[in-house]
Amino acid sequence: MNGKSETYEVLAVEYARLDRPSRDFYLFSLDPHEGPRTIAYYMWVVRNENRTVVVDLGFDRRSGEARGRTLLREPMEALAAVGVAAEDVETVIITHMHYDHVGHGPAFPNATFILQEREIAYCTGKAMGYAPLRRSFDVEHVTDMIRANYRSQVKFVDGDVEVLPGISVHLVGGHSGGLQAVQVQTENGPMVIASDVAHFYDIVTEQNPFTLIVSLPEMCAGWDRIFELGAATGFVVPGHDPLVSKLYPRYSDDELTVVLSNPPLEKTPWQIWKGE
Repeated sequence: MNGKSETYEVLAVEYARLDRPSRDFYLFSLDPHEGPRTIAYYMWVVRNENRTVVVDLGFDRRSGEARGRTLLREPMEALAAVGVAAEDVETVIITHMHYDHVGHGPAFPNATFILQEREIAYCTGKAMGYAPLRRSFDVEHVTDMIRANYRSQVKFVDGDVEVLPGISVHLVGGHSGGLQAVQVQTENGPMVIASDVAHFYDIVTEQNPFTLIVSLPEMCAGWDRIFELGAATGFVVPGHDPLVSKLYPRYSDDELTVVLSNPPLEKTPWQIWKGE
C-alpha cells in the first residue's frame, strides 16, 4: 500500500476467562499434579483519529455455552466500554475462524472483514467432514461469513498484506488453516497481535505447542515469524494469556482492558527469554 504510514492506539479487551487443567493446553504431557491454568479471551481494538479497526469478535453466548464457556461480559458491551460502536466500524480483521474469534459478525453491518483466503477454504472444505477438525468452528459463524461475502463485505487476502496504512496481516497457519498475525505501527514502534500463533507466553518459552494443530511445522515456524515482525521493539502479545492484563497499563475507562501500544510495565516472559 502506497502513502504515508499511520500509528495507532492498540487495546486488548478481555471478555471471558476459563480455568482448565494445564494439560488441556499443551501438546506434550505436563506433571499430572500440576494445577489448573486460566485462559483469557480477548478482542483487540486498533484506532487513531482516522479509523477504528477491530481484530476478532469473540464468542457469542450460544457457542460459548455449548462449550462450557462463561462470559465475563458480552463482547459487544466490552467494545462499547472502550467507545466502540459496532455499526461505526468499517474494518474487522479476523485472525482465524474459530468460534471464539468470529462470533459477532452480523453485529457489524458496515464493516469489511479481512480474512486469509486459505482460512475460508479450510473451514468450508473437506477437512470439516471430520469431527476433530471442525470442533473449534461453529457452522453458524462460518455461514455468517459466507453471507457477508455474498454482500461483498469480505476482503480475502493471500499471505502478507498491508491492509491499511500502518496495519498489516501475515499468514502463519499452524493452529488453523489460514491463521494470520497482525502487525500494527504505534508511536512506540511496531507491535504484533499474535492471536493464536501462540496462546500463552510459555507455549514458546517451553517449546510446548498448543493442543489444536493443523500443521505442527507451520505452528513452530510461526513463533519465529511473530518475533521477526516485532523485532524492532519486542512488543509481541500472545492471544490468550491472562498475564497480558497484568503486564500492560490499564485503560483508564475500563478495568478489563489494557493498552498494548504502550510499553509493558515490566519485561514480558518473551523479552526475558530472548534476552532483550
